[in-house]
Formats: sequence, structure tokens, C-alpha cells
Amino acid sequence: MPRLSRMFTRKVGPIGLALTAYDIWRRIPPHHRRRLMAEARRHGPRIAKAAAVAAAERRRRRKR
Repeated sequence: MPRLSRMFTRKVGPIGLALTAYDIWRRIPPHHRRRLMAEARRHGPRIAKAAAVAAAERRRRRKR
């Protein structure tokens, strides 16, 4: 039997992450899913812009 500490500290690959996200998404009630998608459409571009700016700042700091 695997130890719990090893089981939860192992890195999750992209396929495992996608399957987990899909499983969680399926468990959310449909009206909540619609609400989440509306919020993502509204706030997604702003969050993406902030992430891009933060990444650019990080790269700039590393070059120094």
C-alpha cells in the first residue's frame, strides 16, 4: 500500500491535471457552471493581462 505522503507529493502531469479538472467541473451544478463561465468571460482578459505583466517584470528582474 502506498504511503499517503508520497501519494500526495508526487507531481501531477498535464493529463492527470486535465482529468481532475474535468471531474471537478462535472460535479459543479449546471447553473453554477454558467455563472463561472460568465465571470470568466468578464474577468478573464484582465487576469491574463495582469499575469503577462507580472511575467514580463519577472523576466526583466532576472536579466539584471
